Amino acid sequence: MDFGDRPPMKVITKGPIQVYQMDEASEGIALFPLPLPKLQQYQHELIRPHRHDHYTGFFLEEGTITTRIDCQPVIINKTSFLLSYPGQIHQVGSAHPCKGWILGFDAKLIDESVRHLFEQSLSRLLLLRLDEGEQAWFKTMLGLLYVALHENKTAIFRQKLIQTLLNGFIYRVAAIFQRQLDDRIRDYSTRHLEMTRKFRQLLTQQVFTCKQPSLYAQQLNVSTSHLNDTVKSVTGFSVTYHIQQSVLAEAQRLLVYTDLSIQEIAIRLGYEDAKYFIRLFGKGAGLSPTKFRKNTR
Repeated sequence: MDFGDRPPMKVITKGPIQVYQMDEASEGIALFPLPLPKLQQYQHELIRPHRHDHYTGFFLEEGTITTRIDCQPVIINKTSFLLSYPGQIHQVGSAHPCKGWILGFDAKLIDESVRHLFEQSLSRLLLLRLDEGEQAWFKTMLGLLYVALHENKTAIFRQKLIQTLLNGFIYRVAAIFQRQLDDRIRDYSTRHLEMTRKFRQLLTQQVFTCKQPSLYAQQLNVSTSHLNDTVKSVTGFSVTYHIQQSVLAEAQRLLVYTDLSIQEIAIRLGYEDAKYFIRLFGKGAGLSPTKFRKNTR
């Protein structure tokens, strides 16, 4: 693999939001060192909002990167490791002179139990704190993986070695994530956790008929601001964000797996005004419902 010019990915443009897909020649995994050679040739692409159809990890040995993940500002340095989920929107703000690694891999390459741990987390932002020992371990493992990826493709057991190194790395990420998640949960009162879980349960049951944060707050007998602060402190995202994401996910399912018209889907999701639903969907998905259905199918 030659990463000298640009990462082994291809860009699929869907409306204003570009989608970066893993190149078929990458075998579902890409690892490239920072700083990237000839970065200036495509730096403008990185600062535009874009998505990846795969997991993406950022690990720095030196320097700092500021970025936004689903509109949430994130700062990455050598004491942290960021793993973004497929479909999340990235927008790089600045990358001060830095040294490190960017790892991309398909979800199908990692253990299902680990994937469930990531995807079922209350937080949609997986940002780990690393101590010096963990930083050294990450650096060593990513270096070994980089060497394995650059071996001759005919080398015996090459693919097995790559798979083993990737899974070993992700298992360590998962272990640190679970430990820090447990620590984080202990930092919150039982009431905060219980309120967040009750909100999520109500959201699942009522999202298509109840889209105002204030209505959920009334049912939980708290103020709207208190509910929002509580949910955001536990999950990292506001009540409004959770509502919008739940509606968007169901709209996408109906567009892909049914033949309902856009008007019918809007009504089913609780929107009498189809034009408003179309604008809302476009803002969240980056393209219109019609284009999403056409491209996905």
